[in-house]
Amino acid sequence: MKDFTLKEIEAFAAIMTHGTVTKAADFLNVAQPGISRLVAQLERKMGANLFLRERKRLIPTAEARSLFAEVERSFISAREITRVARDLADLKSGKLKVGILPALGSGVTPTIIKRFLADHPDVRITVNIRSTQTLIEWAGRNQVDLAVGVSSNYENPAVVQHVLPAVPLVCVLPVDHRLAHSMSVDIRDLERANFISLLASDPLSAQIQQLASREGIRIPVAIETNLAATAIAFCREGWGVTVVDLLSAEAAPLDGLVIRPFEPKVTISYSIYRQKGESSSALADALAEYFIREMSELVERWESREGDDLR
Repeated sequence: MKDFTLKEIEAFAAIMTHGTVTKAADFLNVAQPGISRLVAQLERKMGANLFLRERKRLIPTAEARSLFAEVERSFISAREITRVARDLADLKSGKLKVGILPALGSGVTPTIIKRFLADHPDVRITVNIRSTQTLIEWAGRNQVDLAVGVSSNYENPAVVQHVLPAVPLVCVLPVDHRLAHSMSVDIRDLERANFISLLASDPLSAQIQQLASREGIRIPVAIETNLAATAIAFCREGWGVTVVDLLSAEAAPLDGLVIRPFEPKVTISYSIYRQKGESSSALADALAEYFIREMSELVERWESREGDDLR
């Protein structure tokens, strides 16, 4: 059996829907003989009659009704495909795979995604928490549509990097700590404080140690941990003070704690990583803009608060 053409199927469906050749021809805006010819071709290919001709009326056969049921399902699928394509073009639906650094996995990222989904409610997002190096590798292999990690000099020819606004380091300490009443905490203050540090391999910790060496001081470390959230939790229990990035501090429960500017001013940079050369989806572009805007606004709010009575 030869394949049916789209025009033959459309002519058949129009007769089944509208009941007569005349109405079908009007609907399709073609001449009546053209409709009759297309249906006749369809019947020859099938080797079966689709209509019984009685007094200028076409009565569908059982074969016609069975075929039309399949045609309707196909048309519904085609309309659904059209709707999905239209929604994708309008940024209404789709799927996004996002990779995030652990430090960003609470607080800022849920806030950004919540706002994004409020504007794009039919989008489904999968979030994976991984290290920066893993995120870069995943972006290069297109395993994620978008990854956000620490800015890195790690070269990957398959990845393009967009550096986000620099995020300041801040000091988090118990509200009853002797330094809590200071407007800012200087690195020299850490000489006489129980310091809760991130691991020496962490880029943030490395910056603090470099500053300490430059100042000729030694910072006694009471506790080391690999997560900023854990360092802040130790502060909440009264073990000492910690220095983390602003995003991590803002994401943590701060009952019984205060945040103070850290001196000298030091920043840490995050970046968005995407696969190079891959035509990015409009949805991924839109979500990247949300990250850029939210992180810029957070840093701006912090800078405007400096000098005020900070919590």
